[in-house]
Amino acid sequence: MDKKKFKNYFIGEDEGIISNIYDKIELCRKIDGTVYTDIFLPPQIWSKLVEIEAELGVLVEVNGLSTESEKKMAAFQSYYSGEIVKFPSKLIVIKNNSKFNELEHRHYLAGILSTGIKREKLGDLIVENENCYTIISDGLFDFLKLNLLSVGKSRVDIDEAGSKDIPSYKFEVKEYLINSYRLDVVVSALTNVSRNEALKMISSSQVMVNYGFKTNKSLTVKEGDVISIRRYGKHIFIGSEGETKKGKIKGKFKKYI
Repeated sequence: MDKKKFKNYFIGEDEGIISNIYDKIELCRKIDGTVYTDIFLPPQIWSKLVEIEAELGVLVEVNGLSTESEKKMAAFQSYYSGEIVKFPSKLIVIKNNSKFNELEHRHYLAGILSTGIKREKLGDLIVENENCYTIISDGLFDFLKLNLLSVGKSRVDIDEAGSKDIPSYKFEVKEYLINSYRLDVVVSALTNVSRNEALKMISSSQVMVNYGFKTNKSLTVKEGDVISIRRYGKHIFIGSEGETKKGKIKGKFKKYI
């Protein structure tokens, strides 16, 4: 695949990032080995790479904090490579040593970024029992351990974590009454805004379905579809509980919190 065709799959994304990914794929083919991205890619990019794997002519594998993570590194491997894929990343836990200061996701993220680490060098964050679990580029672990001594007013410790230590994502299941499975109708229900406002959100690329931006308002939402809405989070359509007497669909959605 030439570079122009490759870029056409990622219109609207950062051209520097897309060019860098293409160069890594080319290097993978050249050396018949394994090449990794050095950043965690957003879902609309890594999911597209997985989708077009056959066209790329290399094997594509992705890895993040967990299988449900949005941000993931990508590995490109030649069909002839016998190497074991080992992503250059570390699972870590940041422990809150204060019993009096509560820390949330935003506090931990701000603390990490305040050290100068760029957001793309960091995967998803999960906060449970006041501790933060995340994944970071391998070479930055020691730097973070030396430079992040506190978050807010709380002293913190940083250690490596095992995959079994990572807590599951939390979610809540809600039921919404919808007139149809059209995307604009579903977005309107999930965000509690008018259909016109939902249409504006869709047309301005604020809505992703299965990690790809969708601007077709009449797209049919299917069971299992992942709907991500800017400022309103990620939802998964898990099915219908039938209809009301007035013909409204009882749609059930799982929202990550």
